[in-house]
Amino acid sequence: MINDDVQPGDREDLFNLGEIMQAFGVSAWTNLGQIATLSPDALQWLVEIAGQRYILLERSEGLIEDDSNHRCAFRQYLAGAGIPIPALWLTPGGAATVTIGETIFEMEREAGGERFSTADTRSLAWVSAAGEILARIHQAARHFPGPQHRWPSEAHIGGVVQGYLNLARGEAENIEIAAIAAALSHWCDQWEAVLPSAMMAIGSVRGLPELHIHGDYHALNLRFGPRGVTAVLNWDASRWEKRVIELAYALFYFSALEWFADSPATRPLVKRGLDPERARHFLTAYGAIEPPIANEAAILGDALALVAPIATINGPLEDLFFNPRGIDDTPIDDLMERLAWAASFPGWLGRARRSIGEMWR
Repeated sequence: MINDDVQPGDREDLFNLGEIMQAFGVSAWTNLGQIATLSPDALQWLVEIAGQRYILLERSEGLIEDDSNHRCAFRQYLAGAGIPIPALWLTPGGAATVTIGETIFEMEREAGGERFSTADTRSLAWVSAAGEILARIHQAARHFPGPQHRWPSEAHIGGVVQGYLNLARGEAENIEIAAIAAALSHWCDQWEAVLPSAMMAIGSVRGLPELHIHGDYHALNLRFGPRGVTAVLNWDASRWEKRVIELAYALFYFSALEWFADSPATRPLVKRGLDPERARHFLTAYGAIEPPIANEAAILGDALALVAPIATINGPLEDLFFNPRGIDDTPIDDLMERLAWAASFPGWLGRARRSIGEMWR
């Protein structure tokens, strides 16, 4: 979506697009307008260069300095292996980013295809396509010749999930509505009761496959067409990780949540846990290319236990934590319904753990 109604004095006026394009080594180009994004803080412009359309976007700084180098190298490698990733525009010196002042910019080919929508009649086929492409990414990533790109120890999954639960505890203490505060505290209690055993179960399996992952593999970062996935976007969180962790994240995103092309909101898809049909479609497509090693499928439920609190806070409960206006505009009954779903997930997962593992073959 192009924003043709840019007002003088807006933040985009701080940037001289000509200076940015010159830094990329581009002398002839057409500004097709600013792109309206789901995130108001992410500025993007659509530009045309020699008949090709590119998206010029601000980049956030990664967790460590070589994030950009890894992201560029990994994307190029996977694209060469047939993964549909839009090409990056490189500077004359071969760099994928330019820095103007303190702001980093990147330019990538505009992605073709449609956004995922749960309401679309093709959504089940797209769920299978998403599982297949994730498997192809993991299959290719095994042979990536670059160095292991590891995040700091505090960003490993165990520390991250505990950090999110601490965030939820703090939020529960500050919420003035007693029913919501109690429900959020109960949600924390449910997860803290099961996380130690989940981490022990994962740690007990020897030789779990580790590789470079996408890191944020969900519906908003994919585009679809008649033959499946046409583009995989937003590789900022790519890093070295256990394969089963990314599989659990993706399984949750594609079978627990609703997605709509014109909205960043993600509500629960079913009343309890995962939608079994979508979970089966995703895992069947993934497993046809990347089957589990011995005992790996048995801990998929434990991996879900680690990622579900993180994905829930960033999804169905996002407005509770990250809405700058607070929850004043949120219907209390609706929020309580989502909290009830979130609190029921650990119990549901305990009952469904075996059947989830059996879907991955």
